[in-house]
Amino acid sequence: MDKISRVGPPEAIGFNDGLYSFVVKLNEAPAGHWIYAFHEANKASGEVDPERVVFDPQRGLLFASEERLVPDWIRHIDLWLLAANAQVAADEAAEEKRKAESQARDHREALLKQANEKFKNL
Repeated sequence: MDKISRVGPPEAIGFNDGLYSFVVKLNEAPAGHWIYAFHEANKASGEVDPERVVFDPQRGLLFASEERLVPDWIRHIDLWLLAANAQVAADEAAEEKRKAESQARDHREALLKQANEKFKNL
C-alpha cells in the first residue's frame, strides 16, 4: 500500500453553529486497515482528536473545527498520517515475515517427508 498523504490545504465546505466543516484531500482513499491504524495509533484528548475525523472515499478526510483551531488540526493530521503510515508498514512487514516463515516451515516439512519416504525401506 502506498503511503497516504495530504495533498493541499484544508478546504472549508460548510459552517454551522460556529464550526467550520473542512475537507482535506488525500493522495488516495485509505483502506479500512489504514483508517483503523489512524484512529488507534493516535489517541488524543481535547478538541483535536482523531476520533472526530471522518474519511470519505471521494472527498478525503473530513473534520469540523473552530477557525482558531484549524492550524492545530492540520499539524495533528499530518502527524496522524505519518503514524498510520508507519503502523500499516510495520503490520505489512510483520505479515510478510509470517508468510516467509510459514513457507520455510512448509518447505522443510516437505523435504523431511521426501527423505522419510525415500528411506522408509532401509
